[in-house]
Amino acid sequence: MFIGHFAIGLLSKKDNKLPSLLMMFIAVQLLDLIWPIFVLLGIETLSIDPGNTKLTPLNFEHYPYSHSLLAALFWGLLLGACYFVFTKNRKGALILGLLVISHWILDLITHRPDLPISPFSDLKVGMGLWNYPVAEIALEVLIFGLGAFLYYKTPIFKRKTAFWILVTFLFIVHIMNIFGPSPPSTMAVAWSANLMWLIILWAWWIEKNPNQ
Repeated sequence: MFIGHFAIGLLSKKDNKLPSLLMMFIAVQLLDLIWPIFVLLGIETLSIDPGNTKLTPLNFEHYPYSHSLLAALFWGLLLGACYFVFTKNRKGALILGLLVISHWILDLITHRPDLPISPFSDLKVGMGLWNYPVAEIALEVLIFGLGAFLYYKTPIFKRKTAFWILVTFLFIVHIMNIFGPSPPSTMAVAWSANLMWLIILWAWWIEKNPNQ
């Protein structure tokens, strides 16, 4: 799940009283923003295992601090609380917290049973939609298309060339992730995952320059 997470952020952005698109994107991808840092620090691990699932060669061996259900609840509460402290926007804080948790729910649908319930349990879950490529790709593209369209229909949307370039870019990256070759190493995966911050900054730029 990649563009599906961003789609939930787009679907949640209704008006200017809610958190910015930047904050929405941070929330929906917070677990994946934390994860590569933990991998680079040696706290969490993965391996490249072609055939692990039909859609990805990545084997997420150990990532309880970024991707367990308990961790998702913790990171969601933390982000929501920090946002409320600085903005006093209770509704926005709640939405951001729920968006963090939405990442785990979407991963639950797509991952094989490798998602921990907590860092203190060996129980792992996952419904394995990645092993049904046609259904997974169709679902994710449908959600993403719906998110982009509904964001386009919101009152805050103007002529935003940068937004449609971002939508196209995300879709191309998604296709490359699916049909491209296996990554050369786990460290290459972790370092490249940190480039997601550029997408976050892109979201900030889109709303900072509403007429472009």
